[in-house]
Amino acid sequence: MAEADPARVRAFRRTVVGAVIGSVVEFYEFTAYGVLATTMAVVFFPATDPTVALLSSLAVFALAFFARPLGGFVWGPVGDRIGRKRTLALTILLMSASTLLIGVLPSYAAIGVAAPILLIFLRFLQGFSCGGEVSGAVSFIAEQAPVSRRGFSVALITVGATLGTLLGTIVPGTLLLTLSTEAMTTWGWRIPFLLALPLGVVAIYIRLKLEETPYFLELKRRSETRRNPIAAALSGRRQWRLLGRCLLITSLGAASFFMLVGYLPSFAVRTLGLEGTAAFLPVVVAIVTMLGAELLAARWSDSLGRRRVLVGSGLWLLLLSWPAFLLITSGSFGPMVVGLVIMGVGAGAFTALINPAVIELFSTSVRVTGHGIAYNVGIAVFGGSAPYLLTWFGDLTGSAVVGAFYIMAVSLLAIPAALSIPEMAGKPLKTG
Repeated sequence: MAEADPARVRAFRRTVVGAVIGSVVEFYEFTAYGVLATTMAVVFFPATDPTVALLSSLAVFALAFFARPLGGFVWGPVGDRIGRKRTLALTILLMSASTLLIGVLPSYAAIGVAAPILLIFLRFLQGFSCGGEVSGAVSFIAEQAPVSRRGFSVALITVGATLGTLLGTIVPGTLLLTLSTEAMTTWGWRIPFLLALPLGVVAIYIRLKLEETPYFLELKRRSETRRNPIAAALSGRRQWRLLGRCLLITSLGAASFFMLVGYLPSFAVRTLGLEGTAAFLPVVVAIVTMLGAELLAARWSDSLGRRRVLVGSGLWLLLLSWPAFLLITSGSFGPMVVGLVIMGVGAGAFTALINPAVIELFSTSVRVTGHGIAYNVGIAVFGGSAPYLLTWFGDLTGSAVVGAFYIMAVSLLAIPAALSIPEMAGKPLKTG
């Protein structure tokens, strides 16, 4: 893209808005369930033991993540064969529809076991659509961004996801603070999901107005789209090694991000003993810190390179997670905020660089597919399971700092993987 051409600059800005707004909407809808996990446990999983009910609710939260790899395997080839634009419109449509239907589901008290079964199915559809959303949006921006600002431009997808996560925390969180427990379990829990309708309509409208990327159009003009992008992405030892490295890089961002936004809400109530507004403060502090760190790290990656920022933020999490959790669990407000900021800086900086670093390693004909496989498997294995596993291990061991040890262990996998990838900052994307 000619950076001095005003018309192209305006067109690229529309591209960014169209891609990012979808991420905001999708992650708002996806996060709302996690924040309402304790309420959903009462509505859909009645049990004599509250911990069992919560674990059942968190298991459904994790299920949506495990649907993401399937979504990546399906939507990736769609994006590489029929185009990025159409894929983005379809994924946001499916996500919004499934979320809206969750909002009108009858409770367990109304229809019995059919209620949790339907909830599981709709959460699966949410995860399935999310499996194509990020990879399609990242490819869409990467293929139209100026080379000198590609890292920052692509990272805006992560920023949009984090903004959506913030909204998905604040909206249901405000309801939890203002409504009685009876009101929340009767009708209040539905409101965040019903908002999917207007949000989804806006996102779909904007995306349908976008133009297809020049990389994909050129691929089609040359008739070089692959009949089976999955086979191409998985062919040969070199491709498997590449996917493995990308998966491990994704692992640390997934683990740290979803530990903070998926595990921290219930951790604040059950372990830290926080109530009311104070129970949501840790999550908001962590997310706002991540937003700032994402923007700075993305900007630095265009000048310092992807690897340096990835490795630096990975070392930050490896070395500082344990002292950060000691501060978070100290029982004092000031140290808790400091600990959350420490975790938010590392998580935000590393997460911001995953998409730019990974998407640049794949050629045009398998870009959505390759990213979709590595990214979604990493998210599912290391992110979706985090709230459930950390809640279970915390109850089993009685330790309040299991989250720190989890992040440290995953850091030891991600840092060597980040060191092993070629540096692509400032270089053109791979074609063909």
